[in-house]
Amino acid sequence: MKKKLFWILAIIMATVSMMMGCLAPGTQSNPVIKTDAGQNYASIDTKSVSFETEAGSLTINNQASFDVIVFAGRVENGNMLGGIRALGSRSFDLAKLPLPQKQGCLLIRVTSFEAYNKKNFRVTEEDVIYTGLVVYDLNDSGDRTNLNIFRGVDQTQSSFVYATNDSQYVLELRLGSPTGEKIATLPPHLENKKIWIAPLPDGIPYRFYATYVYIDPKTNEITSIVPDSKKDSDMAYPDFDNSNITPMVFKGPEGSVGIGYNVSFVRLVNGSPEGIQFYNAATMLPDQKGIRFTASGRQATYELNSESGEDGQLYTSLILQFTKGDRLTLDAPPPIILKPGYMYDLNVAQDYTYSFVERGRKSRLDDARINLLFGDS
Repeated sequence: MKKKLFWILAIIMATVSMMMGCLAPGTQSNPVIKTDAGQNYASIDTKSVSFETEAGSLTINNQASFDVIVFAGRVENGNMLGGIRALGSRSFDLAKLPLPQKQGCLLIRVTSFEAYNKKNFRVTEEDVIYTGLVVYDLNDSGDRTNLNIFRGVDQTQSSFVYATNDSQYVLELRLGSPTGEKIATLPPHLENKKIWIAPLPDGIPYRFYATYVYIDPKTNEITSIVPDSKKDSDMAYPDFDNSNITPMVFKGPEGSVGIGYNVSFVRLVNGSPEGIQFYNAATMLPDQKGIRFTASGRQATYELNSESGEDGQLYTSLILQFTKGDRLTLDAPPPIILKPGYMYDLNVAQDYTYSFVERGRKSRLDDARINLLFGDS
């Protein structure tokens, strides 16, 4: 009897040991992900996917009309964060991921929840309907990122366009203009990414613009760049037939001399006792992480259009809206002129006065390597 009990315990301990060996230190088994080691897909137990929001630094707004599931990094890695209901919003705690460092950057993937019913509960990279960039800092309790899933995703996953990122940067594909809505994010040197997008009802093709993102590995600061020509765009009409689609290829800037800018960078430092929302006329501006609010004691960097030439673009209606209702228009002389690629410090003091100081142009990038986590480097 004792010998039999010994062997049963040995088998249990070996099983536990094998399971523990597959996990990063300090992490726990994810019961939703089934083991698919060495496969290019992840299998999901859809009944166990949580749609409940949690306290965390990442918020995703699902503008699509169907439920989705969110992954960190490539889907076959199995780092599933959870689900979001159609037209819903929820937050995620990135600290639960097996992150190798306290600050860094990664791409999140989003797939359709219903797609699993059609694919035997398996998902691959081709099933991804949205990808977004997250730059995180777990050492900063106030760090926040806000992403919006594109509302025009083709729910049936039948119509798509192809895009190739032939650059060494992260590519953010924007719709309609160089500062338009972000509909997809491609890691460096990714070929023929399927972007599921519904055709326009009038038969007109979409125009896509490329913005390239550099993340300073020392400061975690985000810089958005374009080729010097400022015209890295293409047109495509979504189709369901591969033979009818010519892939869009975005080559990016060619070395540091090929880097240009179509935005200026305004660093808002809020030293006032109230939170601030930053407006250009009636438009509330998001910061680089998609947040439309700078709390008291915090700072955030905003990108403002600067496409009127090297002499800069005049702004006459930049407004700071404080949480208690007071508004401050940036109209003190000299006038606010923002030049492409330049950094500006907008410091708001305790007494609600402000200073606006030009800090110089971002001239070049010494190291354009991007260290994306979870299979994208």
